[in-house]
Amino acid sequence: MLKRFFFILIMWVVALSPLSAQTTYGTVADLEEQWKEYTSYQKEELSSFCDFLFEQGHYERCVVACFRYLFLYPDDPLTPNVYYKIARSYEEQGKYELATDYYSKSQNEVQPNSFEFRATKYRLIYLNLMQGDYDTVYTMVGSTKDPYLITLDGYAKFNDLKFDEAKGRFDQARRIFKSKEHRRNLTVLMKACDNVEKLPNRDPVKTGLFGIFPGGGRVYLQDWIPAVGTFASTTGLAIQFFTGGPTVITKWFPRIALVGLYGGSIWGSMKGIEFANREREIRYTKRVQEKYGPILFLDFPEPVNLVVR
Repeated sequence: MLKRFFFILIMWVVALSPLSAQTTYGTVADLEEQWKEYTSYQKEELSSFCDFLFEQGHYERCVVACFRYLFLYPDDPLTPNVYYKIARSYEEQGKYELATDYYSKSQNEVQPNSFEFRATKYRLIYLNLMQGDYDTVYTMVGSTKDPYLITLDGYAKFNDLKFDEAKGRFDQARRIFKSKEHRRNLTVLMKACDNVEKLPNRDPVKTGLFGIFPGGGRVYLQDWIPAVGTFASTTGLAIQFFTGGPTVITKWFPRIALVGLYGGSIWGSMKGIEFANREREIRYTKRVQEKYGPILFLDFPEPVNLVVR
């Protein structure tokens, strides 16, 4: 009788133990829900970490964190934004080819009428502008009424030394932009296009007069390496001419070479005027953009943050 009592007691304990476990730990469905909440927290934590690294300028680490996000959540709706952040990180590091690849990946993941698509297009055009690929910029901009695209097109023409066309594009964008700051900066850029005519270009007469002295024409054009080479060669031939022997070769070769080098120096200086003036214009465009560069017009909406704040 006692054995039977203990047997029944043990059976009741075994029977009731799952109920107590369910009361303590929850059902399978409850556990799955708790796990979803936990993984969701991990995902948000990782995305916040990506944002933090980018905002703090740790671009290499940001790229690594973003790749980890893509590995863990390959089908996540934020994938195009993650691609965009990777591209922005590469851009900040000056790795324009990699940035271009990931902007394109981001663009392929979104609708053409979305702000994410427009942002990637702006950035791709900007990268081509920074790399001096102005023909690609012209093709990508095409015919548009978008003031951001028109402005980037104007910068391409400005850097391409097409100042009249650049002024026209800046004026067109200025009429569309609502931002007073953008309109003010575009007005400055238009004046910069006009001021190109006031640059003190090299004078052919002065170049010829400086060229009387060996290498002087190149010095006037600030073409230092050819100037030094011409002066050194002319000096060497002159010394050889005065110290050479009585033979025909040692007597006439230095004379012929000296005349040819001297005349070639003057002729080269005259031909280098156009190149020198172009270089001055290029230096001028760089000085203008040190303060009024295209980065001033990169304030369009971007899918940068992975976590909505």
